[in-house]
Amino acid sequence: MFAWFIVNLHLNTLEMTDNTTIFDNIEPLLAEGRVTAAFDILDSAVAAYPDLRRYAPEVERLREGYGYMTRYALQGLPDPGLAEAHSDITESVRSLTDGMRRMVRMKDAPTLYFNTLRYEMATPADTLPALMEQYGKVTQKLSLAALTENPVKAAREFTIQAEQLEKRIFNRIWTTYPLDVADESTLRDAMADKSLPEYFKSLLVSAVLMGLMEQYDERRMSLLMDAYGSDVADVSVRALCALLVGMWLYRGRAMSVRLRNRLAALKDMPSWTRDVRIATMQFVRSRDTERITRKFNDEVMPEMMKLRPEIEKLKDKPIDPEAIEENPEWAEMLEKSGVADRLKELQELQEDGGDVMMATFGKLKTFAFFNDMANWFLPFHPSHSQVAVSDVPEIASLVEIIGEMPMFCDNDKYSVALSLGQIPAAQRDMMLTQLRMQSEQLDAVRMAGMGQRTREREELATNYVRNLYRFFKLFRRKGEFTDPFAVGLNIPAIPALEAEFDDADTLMVIAEFYFKRGYYADALEVFRRLAAKSAPSAAISQKMGYCEQSLGNPVAALRHYEEADMLDSSSRWTVRRLAWCHRTLGNWEKALECYRRLAEERPDDVNIALNIGLSLVKLRRYDEALQYLFKAEFLGSGNEKATRALAWCTLLNGDYDRCVKYTATLLAGASPRPNDFLNAGHLSMLTGHPGEAVDHYVEAIKAMDGDVDRFMRALADDKNTIAAFGQTDPHLMAIVVDTAIQRR
Repeated sequence: MFAWFIVNLHLNTLEMTDNTTIFDNIEPLLAEGRVTAAFDILDSAVAAYPDLRRYAPEVERLREGYGYMTRYALQGLPDPGLAEAHSDITESVRSLTDGMRRMVRMKDAPTLYFNTLRYEMATPADTLPALMEQYGKVTQKLSLAALTENPVKAAREFTIQAEQLEKRIFNRIWTTYPLDVADESTLRDAMADKSLPEYFKSLLVSAVLMGLMEQYDERRMSLLMDAYGSDVADVSVRALCALLVGMWLYRGRAMSVRLRNRLAALKDMPSWTRDVRIATMQFVRSRDTERITRKFNDEVMPEMMKLRPEIEKLKDKPIDPEAIEENPEWAEMLEKSGVADRLKELQELQEDGGDVMMATFGKLKTFAFFNDMANWFLPFHPSHSQVAVSDVPEIASLVEIIGEMPMFCDNDKYSVALSLGQIPAAQRDMMLTQLRMQSEQLDAVRMAGMGQRTREREELATNYVRNLYRFFKLFRRKGEFTDPFAVGLNIPAIPALEAEFDDADTLMVIAEFYFKRGYYADALEVFRRLAAKSAPSAAISQKMGYCEQSLGNPVAALRHYEEADMLDSSSRWTVRRLAWCHRTLGNWEKALECYRRLAEERPDDVNIALNIGLSLVKLRRYDEALQYLFKAEFLGSGNEKATRALAWCTLLNGDYDRCVKYTATLLAGASPRPNDFLNAGHLSMLTGHPGEAVDHYVEAIKAMDGDVDRFMRALADDKNTIAAFGQTDPHLMAIVVDTAIQRR
């Protein structure tokens, strides 16, 4: 009874704060297999919210079903359907929770989703089948507009009507949950209807995806699977990308038998594995977009802006990139400024599939066109009312060419098309010339190239992933949506797609991409799969070790480096990393062994001698350490690291005369460190000069930016290290430290 009281008290508290957090504990409970506790929360929610009482019979039905299953299972009788039954009930609880959470938020949640939902609910007659029927009639009228008395006026009127209906249908699909049998049938018919525009079918795919991202819906998953089989390439590729997003977001949920069978049928299609890998690489490459954008905005553009006045002095006209390349003076200017190298790097990133357009077109999303969510997913078509209004022939030509350029994604194409009217005529002419040349080059490449279908689908996948990326990063209300790109979509980690990434070549490409760009957690996961499927490899073990090291896991890194060392004991790189791990973990004897191995091949290497000396210092073998530190000093010709190590070692060894010399050298240098002043203070104390010690400690505190706490921590660490401090009067030491703090 007390537990029930606590639950209800907790629910009442939640009601005063956030009326949906009541459901937050259900998923963790289901993950632990605690289905009964999840039912208790649902019962409490039904009791707490009158709007949820309609769900009471379903909660009770599921609870009873779970009870029957439990009692049968506990009898110990064979039950081959137990796993499926348990999974079905668990998924039903999840779906019920989604519906109840939605109901609670429906009343007053201020997000765009619920605002749109409330609008749609206010027009119950506008069902999806009804809206789709209206749209079919309007598109039919549009196709016959040329036969009217005023074709231009009629075409524009019907185009605007069609566009309004497209947005309504998008919103209806987005906010309908769950899709019912009639909705599913309507969408399947629309996908198969040859009379409907292909761009509209592609838009439907995005509407299904956005609704799926709000709540899991098996019918939406099924629709995306079926749409992958469309004979319209853009619909097929978009459906696959959307399906992968859905599978990633809900990878922890069990698929029903129906969906598993449908997925199995897809896997039998000859194109499936290839297409999944193509789409996956676009999601993988999207991880680099933020870095590329930052490089463009922070490095390339500031330098270009500095050079702009100089370039325009040489020729009084807008900057033409091709002219810059042809003009030796301009090219030399770019080389000297370093801009040429950065532009070359961006070019290489673009050739590797990087999204270099985000930096430019991300700033062109302020048009009213992008206030409508549906427009972010609309395939570009020159007949759209907002880009087909210009009477300027150059603009009309540019719009047509832009529509054929695969390097621009759809909403970037709309950005350019919408901004053409604001661009001076001279620059429009230059753009038209450049784009025509690029278009001709692309046509030539396409005509001469092999594997046209694969390249086409790769371009379509790139286009759609970039559309998605821009929406989640740039939409005015992006904060209201779950951003699948925030942590990256690691498609190979989806359990149901393990077979699609079963070959070493594909895994290696993905792993190397992540590794090269510093996404070490993702790289590590893929390298693990690769290691499990291929023969032992020193290179893979090295990279797994480096990933663990970069993620701050030296113990795991050490294990992988040791594997790499066993496979290839000649790698100096591996031995250096082994030494780093042992040092980090305080295994100084092992670190010393590694440095001695390195010294066998390079006996006169300054850093190796220095590291051997420092390892011996840590092992308190001071006399041996001094030999290597003297060697490092000699080889390094005044190497500051060697001098600092000698000062510390001679202090620890009680060789104060030498310590004075090395300490003085450090303090007279260009940039003494806080520890140099600190050690000088220790030396003064140990040699009986407390007044000098105060001065040095004051300088140490100043070098630490006046941070007394940091100074005291460093002092405490050194007291534990320097056994010779036992010879110093602790009362005198306290006075010295207190005085130094007061004088800082």
